[in-house]
Amino acid sequence: MPEPRVIGTGGESPAVRAFGRWRFHVDTGDLEDGTNTLRLEPQVARLLDYFLINQETLISRDTLIGAVWDGRVVSDDAVNRCISILRQKLTPDDRNAYIETVMRRGFISHFPSPIEAAVAPEPDPSQETRPALGQRRYRAHFWRFGMPAALAGVLLVGIVVLRGAVSPPASGTVPVVAVLPFTSVGLSAESDFFAKGVHEDLLTQLAQLQSVQVISRTSVSGYGNEGHDIRSIGRELGADAILEGGVQCLDEQIRINVQLIDARSDTHLWAAQYDRELTPGNIFSIQTDIARAVSAALNATLTRQDMKQLQVLPTQNMSAYRAYHDAIELRKREAISTPAYLAHLEKAVALDPGFLRAWAELAGALSFASISVRDPAAVRRLEDILERMRAMAPQSSEYIVAQAYYTYYVLKDYERASALIAQARLMRPSDTLVLELQTWIQRRLGDYRGLIETLREAMSLDPRSDYWVYRLAINLVVAHRYDEAAVILDSAPTSTFRQAALASLLRVRQHREPSRLLPELMALQSEYNVPVPPVQLWEAHIAARDYRGATTVLDDMQRDGLSGDDSGYSSLIDLNLARAITARLQSDDAAMGDLLAAARATVDKQQAEGRYAFAPGADLALALLATPDPLGGTAGIEQRVRSWQRDASKDLAELTNNRHHACRALAMAGAVAASVECLTAALAAPSLVMPFIEPFLPYYDLIRGDARFVRFLIDPERV
Repeated sequence: MPEPRVIGTGGESPAVRAFGRWRFHVDTGDLEDGTNTLRLEPQVARLLDYFLINQETLISRDTLIGAVWDGRVVSDDAVNRCISILRQKLTPDDRNAYIETVMRRGFISHFPSPIEAAVAPEPDPSQETRPALGQRRYRAHFWRFGMPAALAGVLLVGIVVLRGAVSPPASGTVPVVAVLPFTSVGLSAESDFFAKGVHEDLLTQLAQLQSVQVISRTSVSGYGNEGHDIRSIGRELGADAILEGGVQCLDEQIRINVQLIDARSDTHLWAAQYDRELTPGNIFSIQTDIARAVSAALNATLTRQDMKQLQVLPTQNMSAYRAYHDAIELRKREAISTPAYLAHLEKAVALDPGFLRAWAELAGALSFASISVRDPAAVRRLEDILERMRAMAPQSSEYIVAQAYYTYYVLKDYERASALIAQARLMRPSDTLVLELQTWIQRRLGDYRGLIETLREAMSLDPRSDYWVYRLAINLVVAHRYDEAAVILDSAPTSTFRQAALASLLRVRQHREPSRLLPELMALQSEYNVPVPPVQLWEAHIAARDYRGATTVLDDMQRDGLSGDDSGYSSLIDLNLARAITARLQSDDAAMGDLLAAARATVDKQQAEGRYAFAPGADLALALLATPDPLGGTAGIEQRVRSWQRDASKDLAELTNNRHHACRALAMAGAVAASVECLTAALAAPSLVMPFIEPFLPYYDLIRGDARFVRFLIDPERV
């Protein structure tokens, strides 16, 4: 810590101690800031001198009385009054900035280095105005001091700083707060664990409030280290205020420091320090206090629902709390169906059967695990959990969200799931996990207008997440809103391979050469140092009419033990299907016969085994394999496509994702009218049919010269 500069300590010159913008004359007690001079009371002057000389040292109250009051008997009120006068004079807006109270231990002082006297330069209007000294936050001191060796009692130290309201958000909006990752003070693994837990729980707590919006964990996770400029963070996250904090644990005690900062002016709005016994009840109580204080500092009025949410105590069992947060940490890097994740949650609810939040996580994970293959035992377990939750808290957001997961993933009742998730949204307005489930439900219902708006809302709460950027962009493509998709990709805060590959597709609008997708993908592979997904690479070779290269990709997939299913591409559930299509496009009659037979046999077998997540998908696969009948022509193929379309209309996500395959099957069979009708319908509804790519692919070569297809290509109404 910089020492105050002592001026003129020898000869006739009295001592002057300089710090910050202040000069303190020891002999007279005068305190000047270059503009004004005030004379301190003699005892207050002696106190300031002592604090300036003994910085960074824990000073007990008795030591202070002995040194400053010469050991006389004085009341605590006399000491407190003098310290209060100093704080009011020096840092009226941040009482602990220079003189910090250490609960039941004493005081620690820390003063800034003196500001050098200089001729003030002419103001530069282009430079951002800095807050006046005393209005700027003293962030460097906030985490300077660790916890004393033993914390006594379970008291709250209310270090409250209210400088005025946060800069008001836009009219009609609620204030947005970003909670930066809490720091772990000291080297204790316990401190690190609880810093992460408190941060996660506080985000969950704030996400349920209607009076504020909170930025998602994904976007704030990159600001865990010090050194970030608060104004820059606010701009990047679209936040009105920044909440940062630190946690230290020692001897079954916990200290939590927090401060709320105006993201526009970089000044304190509120700060507090909490010293409590280390129990889940105390941790959740502190988080509730913080949530209330944040709302008050942001001039946000808590609703009746907010107050009810803040009264909930999730668990008082420390072992259950630990197991739950072990699961949450695992969820950040693993799928929620991971056995270890489920095991942590099962442990949490076994330790505390009343832990509703853990039950809700477990219900969501079991529902997700049943998305394609239903395990009767797992479903029974899930239904038992839902019944238990209903008995515990039927009106809780946890129970409603758990029902929505079950209804969506297991029952596949999308209308009912939509109603449930809309109800959950009202109770958890800033919860991006709820928003995510809503987007999947909207997708199944074919509500792409609503889906895109929900994705935009999720992006506003999680603005630095690559996940939401890509999902919004690809769904804008599906909705044929290509200009908007390009804007989203161009303005993304970071770039990923998936985003760059999608941007490459959109660039075909300008150059009209789908064959260029292949070299661009290979260039992106080198640039991002990630392999191109095999099926995407196969498609690029097909677009370039490089059938030998396409076959090599399939050979590599087979060598590596991959299938189309592994690549997330439902209509390529078997490599034989892709091989058959490749052979058909290059008119390799010698290879095509055996490949078609093998592919048909595989499709029949997998259909019988229930391998198709969407059973009618087998109709589409067989349509892709079919050749015109010598007598019936393309009627059989058209019938298979119609059968698939009829059933897919009950699951609009299936219809949207695979319309282009239906159009390709019809074109390869030579069904010109049906293919043109298919393409026209696909461009009038959400689909992956892109008018600047799809009709120019080799699947349509057989019908390319037909007048009906030519008219489709030149139709001015075509998107």
